[in-house]
Amino acid sequence: MIRFRIHLLILLLIICCSLASCGPIPGETPSAVHRVRRQFSMNFGATHQQDEGTDVTAEAIARLWRSKSGNTEVQGSASYNQHFGGFQGDGKAKFGGMLTLTHNY
Repeated sequence: MIRFRIHLLILLLIICCSLASCGPIPGETPSAVHRVRRQFSMNFGATHQQDEGTDVTAEAIARLWRSKSGNTEVQGSASYNQHFGGFQGDGKAKFGGMLTLTHNY
């Protein structure tokens, strides 16, 4: 079951990264082959306390869309949290997602 959850998390991270904003690399002239730069952030963490267990977290954040003027953009994130071990045993996996719309006037 844990392997399934980890595979699901990896799939969510890949989807988030594949939707990252695409645009021409600065300084390049347009050509038949359009190269793009994708930017995203991935964070992984684990905290262990003796006799209390381990908390595991993962998060991916990516810019999904940006206007031509650069004033408006949409960012998306996906997250995973789960507690393992300790006197309470393994906790349920918590998945989350968020979309953020930003506009600069």
